[in-house]
Amino acid sequence: MDVQDIWHEMAARHACMLIDRDGGRLRARPMAPVAKPADGVVWFVTDVRSAKDDEIERDPQVCIAYAEPNDRFYLSVSGTAEVVRDVAKLKEIWSSAMEAFFPGGPEDPNARLIKVTPDQAEIWKGDNSLVTGVKMATAILQEKRADLGENAKLRM
Repeated sequence: MDVQDIWHEMAARHACMLIDRDGGRLRARPMAPVAKPADGVVWFVTDVRSAKDDEIERDPQVCIAYAEPNDRFYLSVSGTAEVVRDVAKLKEIWSSAMEAFFPGGPEDPNARLIKVTPDQAEIWKGDNSLVTGVKMATAILQEKRADLGENAKLRM
């Protein structure tokens, strides 16, 4: 498992939780990430009227969490975020689903980008539930720790 594998996994997924700080508390929101390995960033489209902008300006440290329990896939990516207004980048990453939130398209005055530059990732990938069940039962019988798949912590 290497950094390119992490980027590949992020680029293949279209839903995550973006976690930032809301004062002294952590706050998670479902978001649609657009991972751009060539740029080394993950983009999100947000509304300037939301609280995310202010929260990120106060504390730019964020976490992006991906979880697909049925596939035994989990990925946590930590990084630094900034809020930017870049109509050209909005046009580049725009999708028709975004129209539901921004009827004015990429030029909608309320559309902003959150640019996350990852610095660390941790990934867990396991086998299907049948194989996992067998591995767990075997570990219990052998009184050993179960090996349930890959785990890697990487600097981005």
